[in-house]
Amino acid sequence: MRRSVDPTTLVVCATLPRPTRSGACAAWLDTLGRSAAVTWAATPDTLGAVTEAARSRGVSVPDLALAVQPGWLDSRATLRRMVDEARQVVPGLDAAVLRGPRPLAHQSLLAEEGMRVVVVDAFADAGRGSRRPAPAGWRCRNPVWGLWEVQVDPPRPAGMVGWMLHGSMPRPRPGTLHVLHAGDMPADRPVSGRLDRWLAWAERRAATGRLRLVQLTDLPAILGRGGAAPVSGSVLKAA
Repeated sequence: MRRSVDPTTLVVCATLPRPTRSGACAAWLDTLGRSAAVTWAATPDTLGAVTEAARSRGVSVPDLALAVQPGWLDSRATLRRMVDEARQVVPGLDAAVLRGPRPLAHQSLLAEEGMRVVVVDAFADAGRGSRRPAPAGWRCRNPVWGLWEVQVDPPRPAGMVGWMLHGSMPRPRPGTLHVLHAGDMPADRPVSGRLDRWLAWAERRAATGRLRLVQLTDLPAILGRGGAAPVSGSVLKAA
């Protein structure tokens, strides 16, 4: 039975830097990488380094997405090659993140290559519509069959951390989707106070049933159910 008041759905993403030394991904994995609540975006070489570090430590590979570089969108061939490289090191990879004002392009190619969800800052072709309706209050669209575009929460005047910690913005409305991106992780140290604060905030609200924290790769299935959680089991993941 559905809850009388649906929880807020939250996705938290961050982008990993390209490895600068052999132990960089291992150090990151030992600190932040084991948080099952975060989806980590990276270029193909970093994705490979993360999976290798996870295997060497005998731990699960974290939730990963391809960090699409805006220049890749200049050429269908380039975009296809980079997606292929990423899926060679992470078989089954089906999520991506595109940061910046440039809208996503070549959606049909991405769907053909196995991508199912892409986080973007802006939608392209606003009049194009959506193949399937998104749940009310969710900034998502289905531009081609098999692919969802999901928009990052816009910047707030007081900053997202202010919204999270100081109540400077209204609380997220029940039944809505919020996608947060913590930015690029520092290359010199595997530390992120912002992520720690966001996850602590989310964990407190998840404990009360007001929020469900899901990975980016969970979203296509959730969207296929109109935003509903599974009838049995749970997509909630502890931070």
